[in-house]
Amino acid sequence: MSDRIKWVRTVYEDGRHNAFTDIKLFRDRWYVVFRSATGHGSFDGTIRLMVSEDLEQWSEAAHLTTVLDDRDPKLTIRDGLLYIIAQCRIPPHEPEGLASRVQSHIWSSADGQQWSCAVVGEPIDHVFWRPKEHDGWHWMAPYYCDRLDRTTWHVPLMRSADMCRWERVSTIFDSHSPNETELEFLPDDTLVAFVRTEDGEYGTPFCTARPPYTDWEVHEQPLDIRGPMLAQADGELFVVGRFMEKTEEATLRDTRLYRVLDDWQLEELCVLPAPDYAPERAGDNSYAGYHYLGDGRMLLSWYSGTTDRADAFVAEVDVS
Repeated sequence: MSDRIKWVRTVYEDGRHNAFTDIKLFRDRWYVVFRSATGHGSFDGTIRLMVSEDLEQWSEAAHLTTVLDDRDPKLTIRDGLLYIIAQCRIPPHEPEGLASRVQSHIWSSADGQQWSCAVVGEPIDHVFWRPKEHDGWHWMAPYYCDRLDRTTWHVPLMRSADMCRWERVSTIFDSHSPNETELEFLPDDTLVAFVRTEDGEYGTPFCTARPPYTDWEVHEQPLDIRGPMLAQADGELFVVGRFMEKTEEATLRDTRLYRVLDDWQLEELCVLPAPDYAPERAGDNSYAGYHYLGDGRMLLSWYSGTTDRADAFVAEVDVS
């Protein structure tokens, strides 16, 4: 294990597939959220929220479900409330040949323990992703995929004043089948988008825009990073995601932390560990969250395991 990783702790394990994490400090408590299901692609996902006062002992704060396949939960805070945003996948309807569809739901809580009913996020058929607060708005880059025409993908930039209704600002990226897109605002108001694509040969581009965020510049980056997460610390930008590497024998994948260089290329800092039962560089992993603790200390959440069993972890990593 890399010397950059100071400690690793298990947040949750129960033999099921616990995946797609995020972490937030809210009212002096740490919260880690993730999807719990029988498998990576199963249609029985629910949202589990764990809480800790010391990052060592974790207990369940909430278990939420829409009775659909709830997945990819993200945490954010607005107006003193903690929000969980998740996509909810509707299974395909075989007799009519209808493909599966998605809609996103939002829960809110004033104390992290008592939660509202789920509210449908607008627009539907968009997969909501991690929102970021800036200039009085929450901003997000959901992605759209036409469930009948799988060649139609695009990632818009949207903003919201109430966390439920989202208005379109611009199109960030619409080629190479883009989907999971992470946003980060730099101190000079530049907005950075890191865009996963389904074209492994193309890689994962950075896109940047200045206010009013309608004109985007693309910076190509060749590494194939899935489940991307952007983080800032001491004036630097970092990426955590699942690095995909194809060989003649297999597709290798593990969760890696990178520093973003001035030319928008990635410098690898470390590989996040996997549990003993996961196959070496061939497991199921990534989908991180972060909180910067200061003094070069970054707190990361992520999951790792197999497509049938995965655990949620948290670690402190030195990014100095």
